[in-house]
Amino acid sequence: MGAAGEICIGTVLLEVNRWARREAKRPSFAVSDWTGRFRQAGFDGMELWQFHATRCAPGEVERLAAAGFPTRIFNIYPTMTAAERAELADCSRLAVRLGAAGIKFNVGPEPGRRSEYRDELRRWRAELPAGVMPLCECHPGTILEEPEAARRFFDELGGEGWGIIVHPFSRFESLAEWLRFFGPAVRHAHLQMRGAEDRIIGFAERPDLAREAVGMMRAAGYRGSWALEFTAGTARPGENIEALWRAALEDLAFLRGLLG
Repeated sequence: MGAAGEICIGTVLLEVNRWARREAKRPSFAVSDWTGRFRQAGFDGMELWQFHATRCAPGEVERLAAAGFPTRIFNIYPTMTAAERAELADCSRLAVRLGAAGIKFNVGPEPGRRSEYRDELRRWRAELPAGVMPLCECHPGTILEEPEAARRFFDELGGEGWGIIVHPFSRFESLAEWLRFFGPAVRHAHLQMRGAEDRIIGFAERPDLAREAVGMMRAAGYRGSWALEFTAGTARPGENIEALWRAALEDLAFLRGLLG
């Protein structure tokens, strides 16, 4: 979670193994080799994919910590079950080591485990150091994909010290509801633009939608950060990291223009 208006590069954007089976989620590149390019391009920080730190080469975490380019958010995949406590603790340790202010998480898809997800989230939140905030992506396919269901869940969770991630472009149809139900608890935004046949496209290919979504966020008083999640060329034939990077730079320039 960055400061108001900060734009992060999601390292998952460049990762061709992003949607591999869990056991095959292995880094295809070292993020530390890219931090200089991230900084030079004008990104304010990065949202680091869990496996870029947990399944990386020896010494990579130390290189990331010393890079001088901030990890604003650590993007993790445990789903708040008791069986994942060890993995969750490891993720928390790495997030603190890397100086992250937020940890993106999701709960699982099973309605029958709702109480387990809630109680494990409460326990985890209590163990996190001050200054590190859990941020729920409330992803499709989980029990919290709808704003009203998520609101009930977090009312039951109670207390403060959590935030919500929205998808202003790719889930625009529900954006107003997320903002209405959660208001200032919306702390971060994942940006990807979808076109025909659900293909991921550049922001400039649907400029009116991008402007409307950003305008809606601003009108609601949004004061959070933004992250480029996916870009044109993602999961397309011939996908390669350099082409994804060039597309991300185009999206960054477009977004900077929108935000002024």
